[in-house]
Amino acid sequence: MSVRRTAIAAAATALGVALSVAGTSAAQAGSTHHTAAAHATSDRGGATYLALTGGKTRLSLNANTAAALTGAGVTVAPASEATAGSAGIAFPIQGGLINARTLAGKITHSGGLTFTAGGKSLTIRDFTVNTSTKTLSAWVDELGARVAVLNVKLGKAKITATSKRLTITNIKTTLKQGVADALNGYFSTSLFSGGLPIGTVAVSAPIKVLHR
Repeated sequence: MSVRRTAIAAAATALGVALSVAGTSAAQAGSTHHTAAAHATSDRGGATYLALTGGKTRLSLNANTAAALTGAGVTVAPASEATAGSAGIAFPIQGGLINARTLAGKITHSGGLTFTAGGKSLTIRDFTVNTSTKTLSAWVDELGARVAVLNVKLGKAKITATSKRLTITNIKTTLKQGVADALNGYFSTSLFSGGLPIGTVAVSAPIKVLHR
């Protein structure tokens, strides 16, 4: 079993327990992810989804990458609704819909990040995390377009779920090659590279369980 498949199985187990809390017995909540998730969906003849109704996604910048950016004179600051704190930069979750069995879906955000160096700045905002394509896309102000910015790695993610809240931690992110090339050209540097570790992401959101 692949690392990603193992992570999805673990996630489905947690989500199955959460769904059991919402509508099945305690005994069913302690069963395997296949049994719990299947029971939650088959009784209603359709798929079960988790609708994210708020919360935040927090990015903790990779320490080595942050140090390299600082050393090269590149600053990274929160933009719009994003806020910085001791644990990282938080982005409000605007909404999202995740399949409880497969974890496929999207999470949308407000806020963003502004990169500044050499008298120039570039802002990316309104992030969308797509767990199906394992990417994070953002609107780039200077381009006037949405671009896939980061690779999202769920292989070692840790999932905790109840009937009312979903928490996913230890999501790793790396910079996409095309974006690295664009940043190097924009800021006249060679600092950025494809696969550069950007940081660890944690999602915490209230949810509603939907059956379709």
